[in-house]
Amino acid sequence: MGLTLSLLLWVTASPAQAETVEKCQAEIAQVNSLLSDRDNPDYVDSFANEKDRTGLIGKLDSASTKLARGKTDDALVNLTSFRDKVSDLAAQDKLDDADAEVLNREINDAIACVETLQAPAPTAA
Repeated sequence: MGLTLSLLLWVTASPAQAETVEKCQAEIAQVNSLLSDRDNPDYVDSFANEKDRTGLIGKLDSASTKLARGKTDDALVNLTSFRDKVSDLAAQDKLDDADAEVLNREINDAIACVETLQAPAPTAA
């Protein structure tokens, strides 16, 4: 009975989690559009070196791939690495502070979303 109940809960929870994964993917895509869509009114164009933009896009692509494979911890590593790199670039005057703020605000939304996908820590009995 316990196994049946566990399976029932897993089956009923899966569609909601899939919906949330899609939401998180959309959050990541929104950040990506700030870096790659020149038609986006908030397009970030203040990079001192375009290689930095390319590297950040790579981190987002990797996070998206990891998330699609159910590797939320790995996706979070990529997303937090993105945020750290943005902050470093701003501190080194390689990215405008206002653009860094926009990117960090958006990436924090993506991070918060992915964190909701993590399995809850086991509670002590």
